[in-house]
Amino acid sequence: MIYKKLKVYHPINRGDKIMNLVNIVVAVYKPNAEYFKKLLDSLNNQTYNKIAFLFRDDSDDEEEHKEITKMIQEKITKFEYCIYKNECNLGSNKTFELLTKSSTGEFIAYCDQDDIWEKDKIARLLEHILKENAVLCYSNLSIIDDNDNLVACSFKDVNKRVKHMYGENLFSYFLRRNSVTGCTMLIKADVAKKAIPFCHKYYVHDHWLTLYASTQGTIAYLNKPLVKYRIHDNNQIGASMLVAVNSREDYINNKLLKENNKYEYLLKEFKFNKIQREKIQAMKNWTERRKVFFEKKSVKNTYFMVRSLREDWQLIIFELFINFAPDGIVKKVFSKIKS
Repeated sequence: MIYKKLKVYHPINRGDKIMNLVNIVVAVYKPNAEYFKKLLDSLNNQTYNKIAFLFRDDSDDEEEHKEITKMIQEKITKFEYCIYKNECNLGSNKTFELLTKSSTGEFIAYCDQDDIWEKDKIARLLEHILKENAVLCYSNLSIIDDNDNLVACSFKDVNKRVKHMYGENLFSYFLRRNSVTGCTMLIKADVAKKAIPFCHKYYVHDHWLTLYASTQGTIAYLNKPLVKYRIHDNNQIGASMLVAVNSREDYINNKLLKENNKYEYLLKEFKFNKIQREKIQAMKNWTERRKVFFEKKSVKNTYFMVRSLREDWQLIIFELFINFAPDGIVKKVFSKIKS
């Protein structure tokens, strides 16, 4: 472990203003040096000055670790930091969980290794989360390519289906969907720590943290692109969408069945209150009924799907289409979606 003056902090008073410590936690795995240096520059240029960085290298390579350490030491000059190294490759979910455990601040911001942050990102998110008395706050993002060229000014420009949700009572929504990208998130540290262990089997870290935060209080949203999210060959938005789904049968077995198993797992392995468990069970029942629609075409099952349009009209229209369309067309549709 390598550190630069890292210690436990408590909120401090500067006049009438309380300065909360924000831990920016960065999971690193064999980064592209050019991208990583640009990220580090943007982190070092943050205008909020009560920041401590926690880096955790998941590369499982001594030479790689030396290079990562060197870049951090050269670029992070204004803030304190600590560099950890995993003994073996654990994956990003587990790495972010360990970073969450190690945090010492009042708030945690999660960071990927190849984006570029706007200099006022932490200042803006912290101001908004305190103003809204929220447990989690996230922002919009812009999209850049591998040469830093602007591709889109908003996440919605590349993902038309996304709906940025905020407010209270969002547990049912986040059970199945997510509108929070991890690199745009600021969360209360005590809430994030209570979310441990993460549900590695079915949720990526940002989705799990958002789902848990929705049980603890208000989710806030700032419609400002505070991160330049980099798209390149190894980092595509929506790259995991319908993974291993190439046909109607795949959709049943690798999408609906997996979704159903997820809800069973949540009910069995995690402690939720009575109302939350009822919502999980209701979502499980809804998924099972959709699965039955694919397994047995009938007027009754089709009527159920039509009634379900109010739940998620885009999804239901899609499922009606792929169940009744010829196999060849369905396969072409899945291929087009993933291209």
